[in-house]
Amino acid sequence: MKRLVLVVVGLAALSLWALTPGLADGGVGGMFVDVPTSHPAYTALRDLVSRGVITIGAGGEFAGTQPLTRYDGALWVYRAIKNVEGSVTNTALSTTVASLDTKVKALDATLTREIAAVRADLANLQKQGMTGGETAQRAQTAFVLGVTAVVLALAAVAIGLWF
Repeated sequence: MKRLVLVVVGLAALSLWALTPGLADGGVGGMFVDVPTSHPAYTALRDLVSRGVITIGAGGEFAGTQPLTRYDGALWVYRAIKNVEGSVTNTALSTTVASLDTKVKALDATLTREIAAVRADLANLQKQGMTGGETAQRAQTAFVLGVTAVVLALAAVAIGLWF
């Protein structure tokens, strides 16, 4: 019974909250007449309108309490996809790939220098007569660091290409 009362009170509060955004400040000074600038979704709505994903109704209304039809949903998704496609051009993508290629080559050169330095250190350690266990431990640490650098470089390339 307690749970039922809590659910009913919660739904009533949610319904009241959903009906009041336009009453709070009437959207005065905002983009919509029915969404106040203090509404949590206001910034997102303004951004979506500026990107052309959603449109403002004839009277400046968003009509946020109205149900979303599948037609409207399809239009919003279509416009969002077109917006993303329009922001990624072949020129921008090729520039990004070239930039990432340069960074990977720089990382490769750095890694090559580091490996050479580790080999030189290993040779010095062997000359100093360090035991095989100590030498192996240092070589293993250097190897793990080198592999980590390569994995991070590949992750950076993948993230750059994906985003």
